Amino acid sequence: MRKGFERRGKRLLARSLAPLLGARGPVPDQLDPQRIGRLLVIRQHNQMGDMLLAVPALRGIRRRFPSARITLIAAPINAAVVENNPYVDEVLTWSKERSRRDPLALPRFIAWLRRRRFDLVIVLGTVSFSVTSMLLAAVSGARVRAGSTGLPFGVDLARRYYHIELPLPAPAELASMHESEHNLYPLAALGVVEHDLSSLLVPSPAEERDAAGFARIALGGPGRYIVVHPGAGKAANVWPPERFARAAGELCLGGGFSCAAVRGPVDGPVFDRFLAAGDIAPQVLSMPPVGMLGALMREAAVCLCNDTGVAHIAGAVGARCVEVFGPTDPSRWKPVSPLVTAVRAPDGDIGAVTVEEVVEAAGRLLTAPGRG
Repeated sequence: MRKGFERRGKRLLARSLAPLLGARGPVPDQLDPQRIGRLLVIRQHNQMGDMLLAVPALRGIRRRFPSARITLIAAPINAAVVENNPYVDEVLTWSKERSRRDPLALPRFIAWLRRRRFDLVIVLGTVSFSVTSMLLAAVSGARVRAGSTGLPFGVDLARRYYHIELPLPAPAELASMHESEHNLYPLAALGVVEHDLSSLLVPSPAEERDAAGFARIALGGPGRYIVVHPGAGKAANVWPPERFARAAGELCLGGGFSCAAVRGPVDGPVFDRFLAAGDIAPQVLSMPPVGMLGALMREAAVCLCNDTGVAHIAGAVGARCVEVFGPTDPSRWKPVSPLVTAVRAPDGDIGAVTVEEVVEAAGRLLTAPGRG
């Protein structure tokens, strides 16, 4: 209920500020890539998977505006997954919690943005409409503002604040569209075309060293271990952790592998059940840095996880991974990688997926040719 009141309050504030902050001036028929020197992209969703699924959109923006210095504003929880991304020159974070702690944080941030004198700001919004992102675009001082329409979400503010209101697909078209294509769809209005839907995560050199050291000392070295993440943020996406334990045990005992088990910030009870049910003693990694986890997964024999952000890390680093799906459609949400295999019950009930299905899928990946 609190979030609902907050959302309505933001929309009311945005409507009252539209005469002051709304877009003015002629709408450009096209944007000359050679005239775009400084480009701001705002993508503030709080889901790690959503951010990694937007990497093809960032790749397309880079190719469309090759001379631009690209700054990305991300939510703090997602900044790490794009920190070393070659399609972005700079990553900034903003959250409302910062302004609550420091009343002067927002004015300083706005002043910093305006000093950059951006030529173009693009708000990437597909799964929801963010009034905060729209207002950041408005106060950024960018010469041209572009952002997705809010009409599918019942919000009519985009046309008041953006010079270019970017379209979103109709529901019937979206039903058969991968989410990376969904992120690219509105950008076609800016001349952005991208056919490579794969994601990318680049660990830092320090994260690479940490992962290699952990694998060597605790797990037997590259290719001699599996990685298991039994948790998920949504209860409907959690495969019973006892089955994860059985599947991990079969793979480890059958293939002579050691096991690294990843505990996320909301995995407590599920992770405890996983540990209690297993016949093996895994090496536990509690909330490891994203890049370090990605580097560790990349060198694993195979990874097992639910439909969650960790699976998208696997897809973004070229790791072999079995992803267990519940109600979510893998044709829309699975990472675009031949080395990520989706296992899903026909009725969408994750509890109907068997240990045998997961172990068989992992076996196929273990005999697959080299990484992507």
